[in-house]
Amino acid sequence: MPTAKTMLDPQTPLKENTLRLSITLVLERDGESYHAYVPAFKGLHVDGDTEAEAMSNAQEAIKVYLHSLVMHGEALPIGPDGSILREEKITPIPAGAMLHHLELQWPSLSMSGIS
Repeated sequence: MPTAKTMLDPQTPLKENTLRLSITLVLERDGESYHAYVPAFKGLHVDGDTEAEAMSNAQEAIKVYLHSLVMHGEALPIGPDGSILREEKITPIPAGAMLHHLELQWPSLSMSGIS
């Protein structure tokens, strides 16, 4: 099982397997700009002129925050706003492509067509 340090160190190539994390990010309008924060990560607040910029700033801040945890030997904040979903095999991503994961809240399974 790879360590978080292996995953976050840009000098170390990713292994075939890595951890998939689920992290709650709250993004809200703040006057003429946007504010984003991660409840599980104390003090992680960013902003941006657009929703996309705030989201991009949050993603970068999350990476820095996780890297800092690893470098200081601290545990990942696991709880209702952050969890390890699973260890998974990473699909090769072509050079220049971007990988995004989307997680949505859905009211119930009965509304999803699953019975």
